[in-house]
Amino acid sequence: MENRGKRKGSPIIGNKVWIGTNAVIVGNITIGDDVLIAPNAYVNFEVPSHSIVVGNPSRIIPRNNATDGYINRIVE
Repeated sequence: MENRGKRKGSPIIGNKVWIGTNAVIVGNITIGDDVLIAPNAYVNFEVPSHSIVVGNPSRIIPRNNATDGYINRIVE
């Protein structure tokens, strides 16, 4: 969460999002559906659906079915 500036607030996380160990997500941003955030990624920007986010600084890699093989159980 950022407590000042244009991204003040908390992130909104979509459906079927896998967040890796030590990933950091900050600010009033939206993470779309079917997104994989790699371990140690730093995310402080909007992430579109069907994407993989890697690195620090992060970059977006568009990918259909980004979370296939990572999400084993979906609770409905």
